[in-house]
Amino acid sequence: MSTVRYALVTGTGRADTSLAAFDAALLDAGIGNWNLVTLTSILPPNAEEEDAPPPLPPGAIVPAVLARSVDRGPVASCVCVARLESGFGIIAERSDASDPDRAEELALRDVEEMARARGEEILEVKTATAFNEPEEDEWAAAVSAVVLWGRIPVGVPQE
Repeated sequence: MSTVRYALVTGTGRADTSLAAFDAALLDAGIGNWNLVTLTSILPPNAEEEDAPPPLPPGAIVPAVLARSVDRGPVASCVCVARLESGFGIIAERSDASDPDRAEELALRDVEEMARARGEEILEVKTATAFNEPEEDEWAAAVSAVVLWGRIPVGVPQE
């Protein structure tokens, strides 16, 4: 069975419309030509972190935990990955209207609470935070994501 791999990515974008700014942020993060499937918050056991996602063709269906913020003012987003003592991980995503430190603080607090609810100790924490501020009359977007690829189990043991 192949191992699930993941990467933390961030991107920012500016444009005349909110959707174009979001699209520009996805492109900046290197994930703009894929169809992202929203995941919740669990990183599979023994998943291996990579520096970047692999090159995939346009239209690829890619699982991701995504934090995004789009506005005409300053925007910030953060994803936080916490490895637990039992081997799997938890992921929190947060957006803040203007403060990257606040987005990161909230994401860190989320994974601490999520670990506590599971009776788990956190062994390692990593965050990826994006911040962007538009020029006059522009939209700004900030995207932070955990992108996963490889074999992702769907509840049936693989041999």
